[in-house]
Amino acid sequence: MSKIERYEDLKCWQQSRLLVNQIYKMVSDSSLKKEFALTDQLKRASISVMTNIAEGFNRYHKKDFIRFLDYSQSSAQEVKSLLYIVEDQGMIETERIKEIQNNCDHCQAMVLSLINHINNTLKKSNQTNEPEVLYISDEYLGH
Repeated sequence: MSKIERYEDLKCWQQSRLLVNQIYKMVSDSSLKKEFALTDQLKRASISVMTNIAEGFNRYHKKDFIRFLDYSQSSAQEVKSLLYIVEDQGMIETERIKEIQNNCDHCQAMVLSLINHINNTLKKSNQTNEPEVLYISDEYLGH
């Protein structure tokens, strides 16, 4: 198990960064650009997934970290929910939306796994390492 020294080392943060990039690309490549309120909320929620991991990581207590990770996983589901509006309005092709929604679920699963890991180590120390096991199975990722 490798020691995590920076939030950038966390796989869930790396995955959430991909989610932010997917949202920004989707917005800039589509007619969605004119939907200012919706695109703003999509961007904010996706950014929240990533930034709450970073902010929580730099908190002194693990319980604070868990709280911010909880915000992060909730924001991933907010993005997924907002994408249903995009789909229902026919603004983006369904395949693209489903791909991003799957990444939302993937981000949430990774964050929840990290929360469980931290909960299991709370009594041991106030230092965080990534779990040895994969966050989710390759089967979930379609590999």
